[in-house]
Amino acid sequence: MDPNNSNLARFAHAIKPFHTVAYVMKIEEGKSQYLLLRRCGKYLYGNWQMVSGGIEEGETAWKAALREIQEETNLIPEQFYSADAVESFYEVLRDAIVVAPVFVAIIESQQEIKLSAHEHDAFKWMDYDETLSFLEFDNQKRIIKHIEENFATKLPNERLRIIF
Repeated sequence: MDPNNSNLARFAHAIKPFHTVAYVMKIEEGKSQYLLLRRCGKYLYGNWQMVSGGIEEGETAWKAALREIQEETNLIPEQFYSADAVESFYEVLRDAIVVAPVFVAIIESQQEIKLSAHEHDAFKWMDYDETLSFLEFDNQKRIIKHIEENFATKLPNERLRIIF
């Protein structure tokens, strides 16, 4: 890498994610509702979680998040945002620290949820407090608090909107 090339140097310290996270939400009667899915595979069996998954070769993180939402729930969001947050955790199986960009998908219409049966066996729309009680990991609780504050209790920052 040529240290004199400012474009290359500018990206030299960027972290390329291989995993993405999307919190699916809706607002009903002025209150937030979050969609959690229960895992049924070997990895994290029985854990209630948001939509998540790997980023495929050549795919951007936000496109991967939209794809995972479609694959895991059959939902298509009407609004889609960068959450302006990342989830980070240590993954034992890969012996790696995962830094995953977080996205917020807002559902406004009535859509039927169809789960990917090999990954999830149940889903539930939950209010904010119930969501906090179902999430097991501190990072996820931190993120849901951030989303509630910045996407549910006030209008989202339009600079974070992703048009797809």
